[in-house]
Amino acid sequence: MDYDVIIAGAGPAGSTCARACAKAGLRTLLLERDAFPRPKPCGGALSARGLAHLGFPLPPGFIERECFGARVHYGPHVVEVRKDCRIAILVDREQFDAYLADRAVEAGAGLLQEEPVQDINLGAGRVEVRTTKGQYQARCLVGADGANSVVGRTIRPLFPRDEVFAALVGSFPADDREIAARANGLLDLYFGVAPMGYGWVFPHKGQYGVGVLGQALEFDAPQKVFSAFCADLGMPVERPRGHTIPMGGIERPVIGRRTILVGDAAGFADPFHGEGMENAILSGKLAAQAVVDGIGGKKDTLTWYQRECDRLIVREMKVALSLARMLVRYPKLSRTIFFSDRSALDKYLDIPAGRANYHEFRKWLLARLPWHIVSLLFRKGPAPT
Repeated sequence: MDYDVIIAGAGPAGSTCARACAKAGLRTLLLERDAFPRPKPCGGALSARGLAHLGFPLPPGFIERECFGARVHYGPHVVEVRKDCRIAILVDREQFDAYLADRAVEAGAGLLQEEPVQDINLGAGRVEVRTTKGQYQARCLVGADGANSVVGRTIRPLFPRDEVFAALVGSFPADDREIAARANGLLDLYFGVAPMGYGWVFPHKGQYGVGVLGQALEFDAPQKVFSAFCADLGMPVERPRGHTIPMGGIERPVIGRRTILVGDAAGFADPFHGEGMENAILSGKLAAQAVVDGIGGKKDTLTWYQRECDRLIVREMKVALSLARMLVRYPKLSRTIFFSDRSALDKYLDIPAGRANYHEFRKWLLARLPWHIVSLLFRKGPAPT
């Protein structure tokens, strides 16, 4: 055997998994199709709960902005909530991903860049991986190679269009003082811009991150929508980058013969707001535990991984998916819930802050739903909090 484990893809999921495997003493190889620092189309928002999953502090220089709330727009309606705790940080994905890969290397993992996986052969007791530059063997393989995962194709078909978001992301340069004054520690989200999605303006260093996201099956003209969104903001963005994000909350196989899928390759992104780093990091840690235990002699560690993902990720994302579909199916009711008063948004922001989960939020919301329905029918004032 060349290695105990090969991880395809050095994003947050892959690097997290590689670092944990290497720290446990496994011969670990991390394959990355690009060269660091590589561009990554992403809003760059990492929730406080996702940051906690890392298991180590992020150097202050990698945190571009701290966010304590959100300013949500729907047409002429705006609701703003500021929490007494941090709900997310903004990072530059080029620097952030490279830093996580460096941490894996420091732990003892090997890193080979510009080696995209081209072919996989599942043999007796081993996995053979062929890249554009070489061929490697290991006892198991972790697929962290994104939505169009080559590893994932050995386990399941490609994600259908009704199960993925299409997103366009760009940047608009601005003075840091102007960015700080405008954002004021908040994230700007614009609903009603794209089907089952939204637009966003996130404050970074020296620039705004601007993007739109919508369900791919219904998002017929993302470039046109993106251009109109930027024009309305007065932030023209040239040459945005596109990518797809598989929705979480849909039951899918994430294990195969000697193979495990993590992050976007497994389809773990939050379907309510499209953020994927939190569950990518968590699934990377769970995959590493399964690999370490399996190579250590424990049985059924792959099925353990599937069960833990179902329990800790899929179960939560099912609720998030139902809420996202509710926004589409009942737009007037959704506007009433989230814009008649600030309590719904305030309660929701407890989720990225790590103070609550989607099940708790849904229970809280259902208790107030009858009042909101009456409010919609008779146009009453805001519900008591």
